[in-house]
Amino acid sequence: MNIWKQQTLFLLIALVSVAFFCLYPALPKILQNPEIYFQYNGARLFISVLINYALISFVYLLFRKTFITVLFSQFIFLLLIFINNQKEQYLSASLVPTDFLLIQETFTVAPWLLKFSVLTAVAVCVALMVFLFRKEQFERKRLFFSNLLISLLVLGFFVTANFSNNFSNFCSQNNLNWVCKYQQDFPNTKGDWIGDHLTIQKIGFIPFFFSKSMDSLNTRLFNTENIPEPTIKALYTPFSTTPPVLKPEQQPNIIMIMSEAHWDARQLGKSIPQNITPTLDRYQTSSLLSPSFGGGTANVEFEVLTSLNIYLNHNELMYVSKLKRPTYSLATYLNSLGYDTTAMHNSGKFFYNRNSVYQNLGFNRFTSLENMTSAQDRAKYINQAGWANDDLLYQSIRNQLKHTEQPQFIYAITVENHFNYNDDRYGKDHFKIDQPELSDSSKRQLNTYLTGLQRADQHVEKLLQDLKQQERPTIVIFFGDHLPNLGQVYDDFHFFASAQEKAEKKDVKFFSTPLAVWSNYPIDRKLFTQSNIPAHFLAPKVLTAAQLPLPPYYQFIQEVNACYSAIHQTGVELNPKCKHPHPQLLNQYKDLNMDVLNGKNYSYQLLTQKAS
Repeated sequence: MNIWKQQTLFLLIALVSVAFFCLYPALPKILQNPEIYFQYNGARLFISVLINYALISFVYLLFRKTFITVLFSQFIFLLLIFINNQKEQYLSASLVPTDFLLIQETFTVAPWLLKFSVLTAVAVCVALMVFLFRKEQFERKRLFFSNLLISLLVLGFFVTANFSNNFSNFCSQNNLNWVCKYQQDFPNTKGDWIGDHLTIQKIGFIPFFFSKSMDSLNTRLFNTENIPEPTIKALYTPFSTTPPVLKPEQQPNIIMIMSEAHWDARQLGKSIPQNITPTLDRYQTSSLLSPSFGGGTANVEFEVLTSLNIYLNHNELMYVSKLKRPTYSLATYLNSLGYDTTAMHNSGKFFYNRNSVYQNLGFNRFTSLENMTSAQDRAKYINQAGWANDDLLYQSIRNQLKHTEQPQFIYAITVENHFNYNDDRYGKDHFKIDQPELSDSSKRQLNTYLTGLQRADQHVEKLLQDLKQQERPTIVIFFGDHLPNLGQVYDDFHFFASAQEKAEKKDVKFFSTPLAVWSNYPIDRKLFTQSNIPAHFLAPKVLTAAQLPLPPYYQFIQEVNACYSAIHQTGVELNPKCKHPHPQLLNQYKDLNMDVLNGKNYSYQLLTQKAS
């Protein structure tokens, strides 16, 4: 076979593979509006075909036979896709490379019929490949070198893109259109907020798995250090586990509400109405220092729930890139005290991989949009921007509080005031803003956003009225996850002092969101009165306010907080009253992050053993 016929065959096989496994699930969307679909997904599909094609060429290097290469490569691809489908069906999580470290455990728990079917298919395929391998002749060396060149060039490009986060730094400093124009279309499984399941639907499983494999390799080569168990154990040795002093019936419900893009918009200027959120203003104690600006919701909840640190971990989207195993969290600890723990979000369960992440963080359940209303009724709750109204979320909080006599920990994430604000989802012109430079587009965005803030305040007010009737002590912690993505509005109000400030965002004002605290019984509100409470230091304050004992994990976090006001991209703030050798303490905190996210995760083993 000559090189042109062979490469045409490989390209055709790659095209059919992508068409079947990418386009077939999206067929209803394609038929509905093919022009729009291919406008937004055409580059991704082309890249998927290119990766599949290069992988087939790479497989050829093993065999130097065309037809056995096609059979073997497609069998492996189909097998991986089948395993991924089974994992998603049983565990609601996608297949990633590290899963093959658990192949023995997987084989043990798999149903016998599934094991028999897979082994039979493998045996038949292996027999067929052996037969073909003997029949087919080795091909000329020039075919080998042609495929070597193709696979190295194409795969080398995408490996480089993956390792450099799709050339993000290069593209921010240079204007190379043929690369930078399409950088968002390259596989980015370390930072795609929609989560693994929906990424697979967009680009296909093989490019997804390829990118995940590169993520793992990148981490192993450059970002992993296995912290020894004695080093991690030493973090917790100075601290003791104090038994609970409160009786079970006295343990308070803890409700944390992370409100989408909730921010004090009055910082834009005096023309912004001053009394949009009266309830939250009344109970605001301080500000939360978010690790994100304009997006990255999951990184904020990651810091709140784990007290680990995004800044020390290169601002990765941890829910997407790292949390693939049981991880100690606020939910894990409260479970050990007898709490019933629930994560809630009135959006799809797959976004940010929450369907699997919350299991790994120890939550007893995850109530997503799919659980809040039936598919038939869902359209009634979706606004113009495509996001569900928060009525569903707050009603779910009320329902959950009725379900059990146990103390409740509820971590609820709202979504109705999510970007993009170029719509009239709440109606038009609720607010008149006297700002001469404000464009009509900015007025519309701001009207939508401010109305969303007002609605958030009204939702909270109704919830607090209901909670006043609760017999069990109850604490509500409300905070915004990050500043909104208002785009031109910021420019119209001259919110950024300069282009450099806009690009670098080194001031804490770009990361500070309102933090409000309410309770139906007396608590020490002074715990929350510092100017900015970093998301990674919030949990120990909540536990202390609830009069719950701090486990060794949170005692260590509290000790770090005693020396560092914040460990954040805007600066590492040292407390002058620190009584510890602070460089050593910061290094210990770094070791904790490395152990949990990249290392052996001795923390989880040590802490859950103590708890049991």
